[in-house]
Amino acid sequence: MTTTRYTQDEWLAVFDQAEQNLPSTLPEYKAPNVGTAAFARTIDHTLLKLEATEKQVDILCEEASRHNFKVEATRAVDAGAKELDMVMNHVLLRHRQYSEVYTDIAAVRTVAPHPIILKVILETSQLSPREIIAGCKIAEAAGADYVKTSTGFNGQGATSENVQLMKSVVGDNMKIKASGGVKTVNECIVMMEAGAERIGTSNGVWIMAEAQTMLEQVTHAAGNTDSKGQRPAASLTRMFSSS
Repeated sequence: MTTTRYTQDEWLAVFDQAEQNLPSTLPEYKAPNVGTAAFARTIDHTLLKLEATEKQVDILCEEASRHNFKVEATRAVDAGAKELDMVMNHVLLRHRQYSEVYTDIAAVRTVAPHPIILKVILETSQLSPREIIAGCKIAEAAGADYVKTSTGFNGQGATSENVQLMKSVVGDNMKIKASGGVKTVNECIVMMEAGAERIGTSNGVWIMAEAQTMLEQVTHAAGNTDSKGQRPAASLTRMFSSS
């Protein structure tokens, strides 16, 4: 049976401590080189339409296999899911019912134990910075592996500011997934440089096609040795640097 972990006052103390520990200077994170297998593995390829057909799901899985994407499981663990994304009850969180939020996540963790990866969606567009901190700490206490920004259905999706805040709160204890409105290579890079290690998007195939085009542009520009001395734009070279 799942029990609450802290009293209300203890939860508030945890949140206060986390807020006080936020770094004054944010660290810099590096994204995998665009177009590589490591870059592709950051993408959770998704199909979020409620009216999705079996054929569309089959196509999604084929695309994920071809591009080495991660695939989000939508069935119960007993059907073989290796990863599970759940939505935190942000309404309860905003009403400061922290133990109820914790119990909900901990119950899922109980039926989906390690090594199953559990990702908790905060729905950051509906939360204040203080509430995002609280959501991160509750998910961490409940044993989740990731905190995730958004479902993509409720207000603004991922922002680099929220990703930075989430990463600052959980540090190396958890990982961050940016999801909601991430549609381009550059948006992926921005999120990963803010601290995200996974990207949730239904535009994964298009992003990889864009990445391949960019890679070809950089390769061509790097080989351009004409008298003009053309060089790839800094916005491109930063995406392909191995340093």
